[in-house]
This record gives sequence, C-alpha cells and structure tokens, in this order.
Amino acid sequence: MDIRELGYVVVGAPKLDAWREYGAEVLGMMPLDSPNGELYLKMDRRAYRLMVVEHEQDKLLCAGWLVASEQEWLAARKEFEDRGVSVQAGSDPRRTRQLQDYFEFEDPAGNRHEIGWGPISDFKPFVSPVGVPSFITGDQGLGHVVLPANDKFEDMVSFWVDFMQFGVSDLLHTDPVTGSNKVLFLHANNPRQHSLVFAPMENPVGCFHMMVQVPSIDDVGYALDRVAAQGVRLATSLGKHVNDHMISFYMDSPAGFRVEYGTGGLEKDWDRNVVFETTEGSFWGHHPVE
Repeated sequence: MDIRELGYVVVGAPKLDAWREYGAEVLGMMPLDSPNGELYLKMDRRAYRLMVVEHEQDKLLCAGWLVASEQEWLAARKEFEDRGVSVQAGSDPRRTRQLQDYFEFEDPAGNRHEIGWGPISDFKPFVSPVGVPSFITGDQGLGHVVLPANDKFEDMVSFWVDFMQFGVSDLLHTDPVTGSNKVLFLHANNPRQHSLVFAPMENPVGCFHMMVQVPSIDDVGYALDRVAAQGVRLATSLGKHVNDHMISFYMDSPAGFRVEYGTGGLEKDWDRNVVFETTEGSFWGHHPVE
C-alpha cells in the first residue's frame, strides 16, 4: 500500500466557535465555512487541512490519509477486502471531504481513519489572519498525529507496518532497561520524519497531539506570543526533539489534545535511513509547564 501523506484531520466539537478563534488567532490558519456548515481551517492551497464538525464530544474523529491516484485507491480498498478488514464507503465525498472518493476504517486500537484520493480545491492562496507566512505541507502532508494504541500495541505494529506498509522511523523507550513506555514513530511515503505515532496508552479524546510546522523559529516565537495573548495553556517549554530535530512547543487545544507547533523538521531520504532507538525525546527543552 502506498500512503503518500496525512492529508487532513477531522475534529469534533460541540460548538465550532472555539476552534474558529483558536485556529485563526493562535494557530494562524485561515477559517472558512464549508458547504455543509463545517469549519475548514486552511493551511495552504488545499480547501482545508483541518475540518471541525459538530459533535457531542470534543475529540479527534479521524485521520485522513491520501494516495496518489484512483488506481492506488482501488488497490488499497481491495487489500482491505482481501485482509477482511471492514471498510465503509465515504458519504458524498465531493461535498463532505472535497475528495474524489474515500473509505473509512478502524485500526486495531479503534482509532478511526479514512483513505482518499484526488483532493478538490480552487487553489486560492492561503492568507493567515495573523501573518503566518505559510505552513510546511506539500508532499509532506499536514504534519503528524499521535494516537492511542491502548492495549493493542503489537497488533498496531502488525497492522500499520506489515499491512499498511508504513516505514519505521524510530522508537522511543523512556525506560531503556525494561523497554517500557515505548513509542513507535512511522512515516508515510514522503520525506517527513514521521506522520503517525502511537503509544500503548488510552486517551479519551482519541489523540495525544498533532503537529503543524512553520518555516522559521521566528514564526514559532510569534505563536508563543499569541498563546500568551489569547490565554491558551502552554503545555511545554520550547525544545528540540532528538528524532526529527523539530524545534517546537506544545499547547492545549479546544479538543483536549495538544498541538505541537514547530520548525526545522528533518526531511529524510528513506533509502539511506537507519532505524534507531532513543531513551530521551528531546536534546533540550520540552519541559512541562505547571
């Protein structure tokens, strides 16, 4: 299976206004109203990268993965059928997702996902309401998501690595003696160091954090100022990660999961990659903020 990118995420919220303000005034994304009344948060020339829909609970509803063509999408759907994984056809894909088509499925831990092809867009430029020049997307996709594996960690490894054919980027074991507290970082078929991460823990909102990337450290600094000005809770200090060298901070979002806001992430040549394990997540920083 050839998954090219994390194309989008769909977030549920009882009211859209909190995400409209947070997405625009803190993240610096461009809010737009969708044809169905959902909230689009635009990051580039795509119609959206984050979609917020009315839902009884604040949570991540699904991660949307894209393949390159209809042929790749049909092949992926057949692989699901051959493996006996239940899939559900997407509902009115052009209207609800701005895609040619998509299907839905659950991974072994119960996380919801979609696989689609052919994003539809008028390619109007991204204009941030607070002056963010751009987000790093393109062939690297939206960024990454960190999802709960619950008690299905080994099943998740088999599903995402053996079946979905995501590559292993690296591992994090914060207890090197026992190998516990393990976190697995996976990449799709693009240069971003990781697009999907999971850990053997539960999470009531379906996501530990998602990451978005901006061009420069100044853009990260301006975002820190906006966090303070808007009264958003800062979850960690600024820091630099060991695996992807991202310089970033973490903040709370209206959905209850965190958003990592960073710059400087590695772009990998996977033919020359060596999988490694770390016992520390960061070279420096990323200290919890009380």
